[in-house]
Amino acid sequence: MITLGTQGKNTFLEAVNAKSGANVLECYQCGKCVGTCPVSQYMDFPPREIMQMIKLGLKNESYMANSHWFCLTCSACSGRCPREIDIPAVMEAVRHLAIEENYINDSKKVREIRKFHEIFLSMIKRYGRNYELRMMAEFNIRTRNLFKDMHLAPKALLKGKIPLGVKPLKSAKAIRRMYEIAEKLEKKK
Repeated sequence: MITLGTQGKNTFLEAVNAKSGANVLECYQCGKCVGTCPVSQYMDFPPREIMQMIKLGLKNESYMANSHWFCLTCSACSGRCPREIDIPAVMEAVRHLAIEENYINDSKKVREIRKFHEIFLSMIKRYGRNYELRMMAEFNIRTRNLFKDMHLAPKALLKGKIPLGVKPLKSAKAIRRMYEIAEKLEKKK
């Protein structure tokens, strides 16, 4: 049997497989994911190459790539994968592992995507839904781009596309409780 990765155990592969529920070793590099992915041309390494990097145990290189941040999780790649690998789950697993291990990517785009990710999740946790106006304002402040897309705001507000206020969902408390439980479970691992 051919063993991929470093001598001994490939703990990165094991961690990604455990977190994603996928088996990255099943990828035989056909490239259908790359041909299908709508954002692969913007990635440092397309999905096929990220899968190979995971197999080879290249954790640092995988974490520092922008690929898992640019992934839209649209599942177009998985839909065409002959091995039926859940590639978006793999990309999400790499993203979460990078966050857990405090890897910081120097790319401005990746930093902005990561901030958007954090703000979006905090809105869901706080209100049980996304609060677009606050999210846009907070994102512009945190990325130090205060007037980005400001010319779009009046039109969107007049058309009712962006509500001025937000009513937390009745289930907001339940969603916060789910977050708390999930955080406790994550700490136990």
